[in-house]
Amino acid sequence: MATFLLTWNSKRWHWNDFTEMVQLVQSGQLVTTRWSCGNSKRLKKGDRVFFIKLGQEPKGIFASGSVVQNSYEDLHWHQEKASLGETVMFVHVRFETLLNPEITQILPRQSLNLKPLAAMHWDTQMSGIQIPENIALELEKLWLNFVNSEKFSSPEEVSQDKTYYEGAVQQITVNAYERNFKARQECIKHYGINCFVCGFNFGQVFGDLGDGFIHIHHLHPLSEIKKEYNVNPIEDLRPICPNCHAMIHRRSPPLSIEEIQTILSKSKG
Repeated sequence: MATFLLTWNSKRWHWNDFTEMVQLVQSGQLVTTRWSCGNSKRLKKGDRVFFIKLGQEPKGIFASGSVVQNSYEDLHWHQEKASLGETVMFVHVRFETLLNPEITQILPRQSLNLKPLAAMHWDTQMSGIQIPENIALELEKLWLNFVNSEKFSSPEEVSQDKTYYEGAVQQITVNAYERNFKARQECIKHYGINCFVCGFNFGQVFGDLGDGFIHIHHLHPLSEIKKEYNVNPIEDLRPICPNCHAMIHRRSPPLSIEEIQTILSKSKG
């Protein structure tokens, strides 16, 4: 899996549905967008991408995600160039994190000036540039620490000791490991995308809309650990559909995988 940098200069291109996309991503929805990757044909399904905002302040990293469709050629995103028949490469990306620079702090451009990050040309106007592996690893660490310092809405890891009201907005602090993209990917790579309890596959039922969607369940509840620990994607995590995930957390302490499987088996029998 390679890592690439996609650029957004708000002076050159107005992102019409940006606010709506941010709200959808932060509410836990699967959001996919098409983005220009310049002349690069190297972006493949499964690759990692970071978005950087350039042009006017605030500048910096404001989004991350993964490629869901290989790069392909199409008419240029600029209407005038498209009318002349000019083309450019595009890629389809599914967001993991998307921040609105107008209302939320983003990872500042200045923070990328330290070694080894400084070796990357972050101010490039070329979209789709590959980030060297050593720099990508450092960026992952920096980004993970940054997003975990903020509060995000997520349906995947909800504390059970809070009161929720219909129609109310509840802000939830998401544990860093739930947002650890690589841990999630390693878990899915090992166990697959089917629910570990009931076998449900969103892609098979909902097609492209559900492709890749699954919750990641911590076998050891984060609320009980109450400290930082090194998560093992194979030993500590399991892919679980939202229904089974919710049922596991209907009790405190949460039910084990074996317990919820037994209950499900009896209900079918």
